[in-house]
Amino acid sequence: MMIRVLRSIWALLVWLFLLLIPVQFYLAGHGAFEYHSTSASARSDAWGAHTGLGDLMLLISLIALLVALAGRLPRRTLISSGLLFVFMLIQFLLALSFGDNTSTRWIAALHPVNGLIVTGLIIMLAMRARQYLPFGPWRDAKASAAASPHPA
Repeated sequence: MMIRVLRSIWALLVWLFLLLIPVQFYLAGHGAFEYHSTSASARSDAWGAHTGLGDLMLLISLIALLVALAGRLPRRTLISSGLLFVFMLIQFLLALSFGDNTSTRWIAALHPVNGLIVTGLIIMLAMRARQYLPFGPWRDAKASAAASPHPA
């Protein structure tokens, strides 16, 4: 019973993360245009929402990994959850560590490319997570398949 609850929590975290991806892309675009259209004193706030949501997404990916471990998810799904956290950590480090120095900005420029990797990973995880969601048509289909007798 507890394993099922943990797997449902993991699935909900994965889908929450997936829903935050387009919001994060929007905030990146907003930050870019705000940065170029405001005065130098207002530029420090241009990326604030994007940065804050990114920090939250890093935390969600860590919690999802911990819940996946506790929920004893299948190995491939567990590895994919671990990769999501690793790529989110890379995402965080690319923006934090390499963006302020002129000689390392070419490394920081990999931030959106890494974001595409994160997007692909979360889409794959969301497809795998459907079977663990506590609601939805896939839940009913799985329950009815388990209840039907198998031919001998």
